[in-house]
Amino acid sequence: MASQISFDLKSLEIFAAIVEAGGMTAAGQRLGITQSSVSQSLAGLEQSLHIQLLDRSQRPPMLTPWGRQFYQRATKLLDAARQVSHDFRRQEALTLKQVRIALVDSLATSVGRELLDVVKQRSANWSLVTGQSHRHAEALLSRKVDIIISDDAVANHPELYRHRIIREPFVMVVPKGFAGPTGSLRTLAGAGDFIRYSHGTVIGRSVEQQLQHWGITPPLRLQLDNSYAILSMVKAGVGWTLTTPLCLFQAGLLSDEVDFLPIPEGEFHRDLTLVAHGQELGTLPDQLSEDIKQVLLSRYLPILQQRAPWLANAIRMGKATD
Repeated sequence: MASQISFDLKSLEIFAAIVEAGGMTAAGQRLGITQSSVSQSLAGLEQSLHIQLLDRSQRPPMLTPWGRQFYQRATKLLDAARQVSHDFRRQEALTLKQVRIALVDSLATSVGRELLDVVKQRSANWSLVTGQSHRHAEALLSRKVDIIISDDAVANHPELYRHRIIREPFVMVVPKGFAGPTGSLRTLAGAGDFIRYSHGTVIGRSVEQQLQHWGITPPLRLQLDNSYAILSMVKAGVGWTLTTPLCLFQAGLLSDEVDFLPIPEGEFHRDLTLVAHGQELGTLPDQLSEDIKQVLLSRYLPILQQRAPWLANAIRMGKATD
């Protein structure tokens, strides 16, 4: 469909400057453009409107009756446009009208109430969804959400803003009082069933890649989509798993209902990262990142420190320096 608007804001600004400055030369000086550019803009505006706006036979040029009506309406449009520009240039100091956030279940479930409190402080209108991380990345790239907090940092898009919230180690989780071998994952895999995150999840793919790196291939028997279901099966004595402290916290299993141990094969971690579109949200991504880190420091880490100091000491907060 062809545009039904026969002018742009720049031509209106030039026309208003001619009227207010008293001529084309003065208007050009006011706007920092040449007199020739002013004249061409006015001619183009009159041609597109099919009316004469200024009577050039007089010095200085005078508004025609049509020009007077158009000038009154043009100034209202320009005032509105300037206000819009002013408001959005000040976006860093203003509460955003709307922000849409997607985040991993482990954060939403473990510190959801506190996280919502900080979001409400930063936005007048907000929405928050959870779900599988790969869907969050798709939603961000298709602009269905504005911010994601995810274990998928969408690394193939360097133009995106990123701020790591937390790095946490994976741990080996076994039933309470488990008497089987825990000296290595290979021997553990031979003594009990490995309860996997499904391959459709980011955390599941990360675990499988790491196991392959270590040359360990537990039989493919049990695959579940979420931490609560997986850890409930571990608690029931069905088998063992690899997961993170936040996932344990999410499932309420930092209360001595399962045993969790360092992984004998070596260090393995996941990062939860806040990802957003460039500078479109002003300072909001940085502010939210700092707010969420403070929530974790005050609400989550003290519990982990009390239950498993060795694990709390392995947590890294904030932007990557390693």
